[in-house]
Amino acid sequence: MLHRLALALHRTVAEIEDGMSERELRDWYAFAAEHPLPDELADLHSALLCSIVANLARAPDSAPLQLVDFLILKTRATPELPEGFVDVELTEAERFKRVLGGR
Repeated sequence: MLHRLALALHRTVAEIEDGMSERELRDWYAFAAEHPLPDELADLHSALLCSIVANLARAPDSAPLQLVDFLILKTRATPELPEGFVDVELTEAERFKRVLGGR
């Protein structure tokens, strides 16, 4: 999420980590859950256009293609840290867990 947010805000990940509070990061996670960030919007728009063109050109007896067949970005779950993992730096996964009320 931090890398996508950095792309959307035209900032580096380090700038976001240093200058963004946990509350603001939580707000961004909530916003991104409700509204696609620019990279997701571009992916959705491109996939929609590709599916329309492909379905117009397909053979009448072939199955229609779906928008999801053309998505480039895949939704990935935030990786969980291994049990007992200790790091001096606050990683994105740890920050995400804290934002959602984890330890």
